Amino acid sequence: MGFQAPTAPPPGRRTDAALLRELVERAAGGRGSAVWVEGEPGIGKTSLLSAALADAAALGCRTGLAAADEFGVRSPLRVVLGCLGVGDGGPDAHHDEILRRLHGPPAPGGLSGADPVLSATESLLALVEKAAARQPLVLVADDVHWADEPSLIAWHRLTRAVERLPLLLIAVSLPAPPRPAVAQLRRSVLARGRLLRPSPLAGDELAALVGELTGAAPGPRLLRLAERAGGNPLHVRELVGALTAGDRIAVEAGRAELREDGDGSALPPLTSLTSLLRHRLAFLTPPVLEMLGTAALIGPEFTAGQLAAVLQAPVSELLTGLRQALAATVITGSGSAFTFRHPLLRQALRDSLPSALRPVLHRQVARVLAAAGAPAERVAEHLLAGPAPTDRTTLDWIADHAAHLAHQVPATAVELLTRVADEGAGGGRQAVVAGLAQAQLRLGRLDEAERRAWQALDGPAEPEAAAATRWTLTRVLLDAGRDERARAVIGETLRRTALPPHWRARFQALSARALRADGDPDGADARARQALALAESCGDGFGRGYALCVRWQVASVRRDHRAALAAVEEALAVLDDRPEHGEVRSWALESRLFTLQNLDRPDEADAARREAVEAARRGGGDRVGPLVASAVHDFWRGRWDEAVTALGAAAPEAAPYGPRERGPVLLLHGISALIAGHRDEREQARRHLAAGAAGLAADREHHDFLLAARALEAERGGAPERAVALLAELLESGPGRLTLVHQWLPDLVRLATETGDTATATAAAEACAAEAAKETEPARAAAAARRCRGLLEADPEPVLAAAAHHAAVGRVFEQAQALEDAAVLLARRRRPAQARSALVEAVARYTELGAVWDVRRADTRARRHGVRRGARGPRPRASFGWEALTPTELRVARLVAEGKSNPEVAADLFLSRRTVQTHVSHILGKLGVTSRVGIATEALRHPEGPAPAG
Repeated sequence: MGFQAPTAPPPGRRTDAALLRELVERAAGGRGSAVWVEGEPGIGKTSLLSAALADAAALGCRTGLAAADEFGVRSPLRVVLGCLGVGDGGPDAHHDEILRRLHGPPAPGGLSGADPVLSATESLLALVEKAAARQPLVLVADDVHWADEPSLIAWHRLTRAVERLPLLLIAVSLPAPPRPAVAQLRRSVLARGRLLRPSPLAGDELAALVGELTGAAPGPRLLRLAERAGGNPLHVRELVGALTAGDRIAVEAGRAELREDGDGSALPPLTSLTSLLRHRLAFLTPPVLEMLGTAALIGPEFTAGQLAAVLQAPVSELLTGLRQALAATVITGSGSAFTFRHPLLRQALRDSLPSALRPVLHRQVARVLAAAGAPAERVAEHLLAGPAPTDRTTLDWIADHAAHLAHQVPATAVELLTRVADEGAGGGRQAVVAGLAQAQLRLGRLDEAERRAWQALDGPAEPEAAAATRWTLTRVLLDAGRDERARAVIGETLRRTALPPHWRARFQALSARALRADGDPDGADARARQALALAESCGDGFGRGYALCVRWQVASVRRDHRAALAAVEEALAVLDDRPEHGEVRSWALESRLFTLQNLDRPDEADAARREAVEAARRGGGDRVGPLVASAVHDFWRGRWDEAVTALGAAAPEAAPYGPRERGPVLLLHGISALIAGHRDEREQARRHLAAGAAGLAADREHHDFLLAARALEAERGGAPERAVALLAELLESGPGRLTLVHQWLPDLVRLATETGDTATATAAAEACAAEAAKETEPARAAAAARRCRGLLEADPEPVLAAAAHHAAVGRVFEQAQALEDAAVLLARRRRPAQARSALVEAVARYTELGAVWDVRRADTRARRHGVRRGARGPRPRASFGWEALTPTELRVARLVAEGKSNPEVAADLFLSRRTVQTHVSHILGKLGVTSRVGIATEALRHPEGPAPAG
């Protein structure tokens, strides 16, 4: 990777080049930054960068450049892959792994496997971090207005990392990017970095460029003609090139001037760059121009073999034309491939072909690339640029690659497959329509996905393909909340005699899951056992894992968490890293985390959380579920910053493809709203409450966090009776539900008692005791029941016992809540010293969480009974400096000061790499430093000691 460029900046670009060079030096010194360079075609953006970055290697930086083009919009991560040199043929194991993830086949049988784009994105970001840790890195994305959307998302995430990495990001674009995603990236870059707009050349700068091109100072007539180029350096270069080729410039006595008979009138209008470029290419013969136009259709890079195959001519017939193009620097050669000197030259050559001929040539290019085994998405680009396919060979290729395209590039797949969905008959057409259903599902277009799935099932089909399509249809219906229709499809599928055994096992497991959701755990357990036995008999790992996860659900509903853990551990032993296992393995990983939380095994739960998050980072199956499960765990453990980071990674804008199950999405908005409410971030809380409101009625099993957040909003708004009514809805949770109502019932008892609603307080305490009694191994629910009983009976001792339990197992938030309640009850018992001690400790825990609302509430409740924290109470944490660091940030800062990389810090603290990135960014901001060296310096000034207050 790198630039080969002159060391001197081009005329008129010295200031801009100096600024860029300063940013390169900053990167070399460990401080990253981001730049957005924009300007019209030919204004000199590329030459500016080449000059500014010419000595980047000498400064110790590694550079990487990639240019996007209009065809690349459909190829995921093409720009970022190019910047990092992934796929350039080098023997790099990390590169091979990324390409394997990105271009690997979909899971067989229509199962939901790892998302290839998300998986490759995470690997690419990790690769950038490792590369920047070894050597300062400069990445340039040229023509970013054409970049594919995953590359834009990856660039956005890298932009957020420049504050903590020796990484310089330079995005180059045309003005006013028309695509919303590009405009959004521009705003993201400018929020953290700089904007450069190379200005048109005029006066001495223009004269210097003309002089550089002619080798002499320009005369007045030549300079006046050059001024007609509008200060655009490329226009000027092509103008002078055309004049020189036509022998229109005379150089005498160190002055270059138009010949007496030359006024430039024979040149095309200088406002049209395309016309000027065509004029510049006019010296090439028509056959060579036609050959190069066809090459331009193939792409920014082409080989002689590809060109010969498209033109149906031997390579020997093309050699003369290729030599002419090389001599005229229209193209350049690198190894076995040729590239165009400038994207605008390629565009001019492509546009020179008759418009009626281009679609036909695109079709021929597609055939050549398909025969050569090119990536399916690249073939699809050319098929979309050509006429609708009707020939049997092309239709068969599309049918054979429909599932791959749906998995790899769902938006492209929808566009291409829709064009041919009604062509042909039999298995080929059904494969196309089934692929179309899968692509629509991945894009979240559930109505269209359902329609296409039914269409794929219309008519006779091979049993394996029909079963796979029925599985897709069922997933669509469940994601859309059409549970009754989903159950009908499951039942009808199981009645089919031709259903292959492994699919029968899978649908039996799915049926068991539906029975459990309907409140029939016994029937679900019996059906899951049948599915497990059948899956074992036919060696189907997916079916075994799915059935075991349903058995985990049944055991969890019965509150037999030991049996639940045994079931999920057996499932994880069965499931491996094969793509077809990704969906159910994600489910098993988050289920294990859930159970370890309920068993109050904090260290094991932390390790399970890390494994689930790492699987999500790799793109193994569902991404949202494990990240949300991680956030739930971090919420109760008091790691709210980590929870917010995980929820941000799970948000739809961070993962544009993939179905969205209702449960995880409800939890995502519920936890986000709850944290924001406790932190008194009102607008943030209301935004998440509004986003989650639509799913409340449709899902009564994952709505508890949202209900709690709505109750908190009501309490903060001075409506405690409304808060009681909202939380009381949890008492109506039906049988067979996974919802852990005990974790919210102490708040209900507190609020009901304070509002005089004794009946609701008593009902809540009894419900909590009943749930605790169901636990085969008393843990969380038993502690919650003690707190409820203490609140109901105004007895501080059970509440203090609950606080001690939560402290022992690291449940910071519940510990703080119990201590607050104990402080009030102790004050009512006229034990002020003990009350003050409990209050001080509760506020310390709340302050650690940033729960400013809870601090105010605790102080207000205790003050009513004459108890105040006084001078001994903790003060709010500073907003700047070492004292502003949270305990987690303090631990991260110490490890960074020891020279550990982010992955090493993540491993030490059982955090995700992205969470550590967020912490490092916060630390840099709070300390007012710009690099990891600055963190280390501050750490030396603050030797190891007690954690900061709160």
